[in-house]
Amino acid sequence: MTAWLPVATALLAVSFWALSFVAIKVALTEMRPETMIWLRQLLGVLTVGLVVWLRGGWEKPARGDLPRLALAGFVGVVLHQWLQAQGMLTTTATVSAWLSALAPALMAVMAWLWLRERFVPRQVLWLLLAGLGAILVSAGSWPALLRGSYGGRGVVLVLASALVWALYSILLKRLVRTRKAGTVTLATLFLGWLLLLPLFVLRAGWADLSRIGPSGWTAVLVLGVGSTGIASIMYNYALKHLSGTLAAALQYPEPLLVAAVAGVLLRESFTSAMAVGGLLILFSVWRVERARGLSGR
Repeated sequence: MTAWLPVATALLAVSFWALSFVAIKVALTEMRPETMIWLRQLLGVLTVGLVVWLRGGWEKPARGDLPRLALAGFVGVVLHQWLQAQGMLTTTATVSAWLSALAPALMAVMAWLWLRERFVPRQVLWLLLAGLGAILVSAGSWPALLRGSYGGRGVVLVLASALVWALYSILLKRLVRTRKAGTVTLATLFLGWLLLLPLFVLRAGWADLSRIGPSGWTAVLVLGVGSTGIASIMYNYALKHLSGTLAAALQYPEPLLVAAVAGVLLRESFTSAMAVGGLLILFSVWRVERARGLSGR
């Protein structure tokens, strides 16, 4: 029987992540991606550090863990967030969220390639169907689909960020199995923030700080404190106590939440083509995860 607390924390983390897509769009109107990511991670590190200190959950990482923690920090912080932010400069929060929903299916492929987990033939069919859903979401409308207009560079970058997030999730799952979730979260975020510093300095990110208005700072606070700090602790706790399949399934409502919030706050449209594509993605990801779970019995 699944305990309710890990499930509840995972759902809260997913809610924060849903808000992050909208917050990113708001923040990018007032600062460059590098500045946003650096501020987001700084606030995330401070938030996680405060929580870990209050709970007394810190344990010094073993020296042998540092390369894996640094790799997770680079993949999950630097690479994932940079690709996502760059992609969202030219695509909507709604489209980005639906494409990011492909991550669990991509995790199944990566687990097959990297961890040698079993990959059954019927999963290929569902992956192809998920790809069709991604095409529909990227096109945004039936006429655009017929014209072969699929969103361009932004869509490619967001899809790449989903692939990178899948890799990050696998790295985290392996790290939190035998280590405290708070330690893994704080170390990963801090090392990722350190790895961001050269990019922040190279792009002179501090020049943006004086131009950020109230809406930009609010967006950064949502991203740093909520979506990065609190959500990371919650989700890593859930990963430690839930199966990978259930943890992935709890992410399914995220694009629906994003579509609702972005429609209200950003006035983004949600077309019938996107609805059909989104349903194909969610159904296909569920089938991939189900086939993966059955094959592991």
